[in-house]
Amino acid sequence: MYSKDFERETQTTGDAAMQQTAWSSASDQDRMDTEMAIQLRIMLTPDFQRAKTWSELRSGLQDKGFYMKRAKGHMHLFDAQSHVKICTCGFLGFPSKDLEQRFKRVRPVRKSSK
Repeated sequence: MYSKDFERETQTTGDAAMQQTAWSSASDQDRMDTEMAIQLRIMLTPDFQRAKTWSELRSGLQDKGFYMKRAKGHMHLFDAQSHVKICTCGFLGFPSKDLEQRFKRVRPVRKSSK
């Protein structure tokens, strides 16, 4: 689902680590209001609908300043500058189960500890 460089791609250092965006405050103390949720859905829905692969979806989200990360059975959307978790993809109308069925879930390959 993610490239081998995913963790490197989502790390921010220096001045960029301190930057805030309108979306970085969305998750802070449940600040996602109705207007912000509608704007987010309008902005990202075309990327979710148009993508045919995980890579296409990831690229479309990155172009708009976001990335996804799976945790606790859900796919979460993060602000790419502040790395703040904004919401789940399900909140946007694209549950992780539907995305996994559509794109086929890719399970990580575990290296043997021998």
